[in-house]
Amino acid sequence: MKIVALEHVTVTAPEELEPSVVSWYRDCLGLDEADKPQGARPGGAWFQIGAQQVHVTIDEHNPPQKAHFALVVDDFDEVIERLRNSGSHIEQASEMPGRRRFYTRDPAGNRLEIVVITGGD
Repeated sequence: MKIVALEHVTVTAPEELEPSVVSWYRDCLGLDEADKPQGARPGGAWFQIGAQQVHVTIDEHNPPQKAHFALVVDDFDEVIERLRNSGSHIEQASEMPGRRRFYTRDPAGNRLEIVVITGGD
């Protein structure tokens, strides 16, 4: 058996933060909202990124401190500016060859890594 693709990632948010979390993914990160299929849990939202999706699910939780998913962007500085303008915290990440990266958190505390592939060593 071999894993062939990543289909979606789910992040959680408590009900009282639903509007701000959905807005953050849609308006701050600029993700396109997708129609949820019949049978999907009510509340939250689904967002399309190419062939993959991010699902925001309403659930009480305490997000793990280091768990995260990564989004590859094409304009690193623009994303930093948009996040800073929204009041989002930018957490520096250790250097890695061939990429620039940092971490941020959505309004519910879910951790995201933002990456631009530079191709250099």
